[in-house]
Amino acid sequence: MLKLLNGRFLQEAIRLPARSDHVRPPMNKINLRPALAAMDHDEDILYAVVAAFTEEVPSLMHEFDQALAKNDQPVVERTSHTLKGNFRILQLQNLQMVWANIETLAHNDQLAQIPALVPEAKAVTQNVLEQLEAALASR
Repeated sequence: MLKLLNGRFLQEAIRLPARSDHVRPPMNKINLRPALAAMDHDEDILYAVVAAFTEEVPSLMHEFDQALAKNDQPVVERTSHTLKGNFRILQLQNLQMVWANIETLAHNDQLAQIPALVPEAKAVTQNVLEQLEAALASR
């Protein structure tokens, strides 16, 4: 009887929501070793850059959202370029691609195509922010 109850409890406890196009699987853990190597293995510099990333990126995202809502092409291009660069500084080139794509669309004045990329860009950025904040907290 206990086994059956445990089985029922476990089945109910591990039910997952139905997968949709808006739900992405969790991202892999970021690797800061290449960034550390690029900074001559100086952890103080790395953590200063990480801290700057966690402080600057949320305000850039807000500025990006406002500019996109206003169809402000120069600001959308500038903020997406800056966000892309923040990922690149931390040697996260594979994660900066969505911002590179948004920057290219903005540069080519194709703002109408950008909203389709925003959910992925925000998900990637939020995931990285959470991991970097955890890294700072554990230091």
